[in-house]
Amino acid sequence: MNFSKKDKMKHFFIIPNIEKPETVAFSETLLQMIEELGGEAWIAESRSYDGERFVSAAEIPSDAEAIITLGGDGTIIQAARDTVRRSLPILGINMGTLGFLAETDRKDARSALDQLFSGKYFIEERMMLRGMVYRKEQLLYENLSLNDVVLMRSSGFRMVECDFCVNGELIKHYKGDGMILATPTGSTAYNLSAGGPIVMPSASMILATPLNPHTMLQRSIVLPDSVSVTLRVSGRSGQKVSVSFDGTVYQGLDCGDEIRVIKAENRVRLLKLQRDSFLEVLRTKLE
Repeated sequence: MNFSKKDKMKHFFIIPNIEKPETVAFSETLLQMIEELGGEAWIAESRSYDGERFVSAAEIPSDAEAIITLGGDGTIIQAARDTVRRSLPILGINMGTLGFLAETDRKDARSALDQLFSGKYFIEERMMLRGMVYRKEQLLYENLSLNDVVLMRSSGFRMVECDFCVNGELIKHYKGDGMILATPTGSTAYNLSAGGPIVMPSASMILATPLNPHTMLQRSIVLPDSVSVTLRVSGRSGQKVSVSFDGTVYQGLDCGDEIRVIKAENRVRLLKLQRDSFLEVLRTKLE
C-alpha cells in the first residue's frame, strides 16, 4: 500500500444497486453533496440487471477519477468486474449490513467525500481470477472474478468428480460437492464458509478449497499466483455440473469440460480511508 499524499479527486461515477430503490434515491443525494463541494459526478444509467453486468465501462466519462458504489459487497464485486479495464479506483458506500469490502456507510458519506477531495486516501490493489471453460480444447466461455470461481453440482444428488491439476500436473482426483478457487479477497466469502483459510486481501495467491470431499482428509491448498489451475470434469456423463463466477454468472458443464484459472492481468483498485479497516471488520465478524 502507498500512504503518500494523493491527488485530490473531484470527478466521480456513481453506481447504485438498482435493485434497491433507497439506494437509487441516495445516489441523487450523493450527487448533490459532490456538487456542493465543487465537484462533478455522473450516475450510471438505470437498467435491469442482466446477470452479467450493472454498467458498461464505455459509459463512464473520460473525466471520471473514481467510481463510488452504493449497495453492499455484491455491488462492489459486480462493479469491479464491469469496470476493471478502466483501472479506476472504487469506493464502496455500504447501504446494508456490514461487509468486508465497503469502506464506509451512508451516514459517513460526506466525511468520505471530504477525504477524497482533500487527497486523504490510499489505494489497495486486489488480484482477480480469469476463468476459461474449454470443451474439446475449444474455448467455450470466459469471465473474471474478484472473489472466486466455483465448480459445483447444479442439480440432483450425484457427487461432482473432477481432476485437480496445477500447471498441467494432476494433484488429486476429487469426489464431493465441487471445488472453490478463490482470491485472497474471496477468502472471507464462500471459501470461509467451506472451511478455507482467511488471507489478507492485499496478498496475491490462489486458494483451492474442496466442497465436502468424499475423503477423510479435507484441506485447502494455497498456491502462488503464477500457476495455472485446471479442474477437469470427470466421472459418469449426465451429471449436472456448472461453474460460477463470483456467484452470479453460471455456465453449464459436460463430462470432459475443463475450467482453467489463472491470475487476471487486471487488478481491482479499492479506495481506502483508513489503514486497518479489514482487520477491524474481521474482528467484528469473528466475535
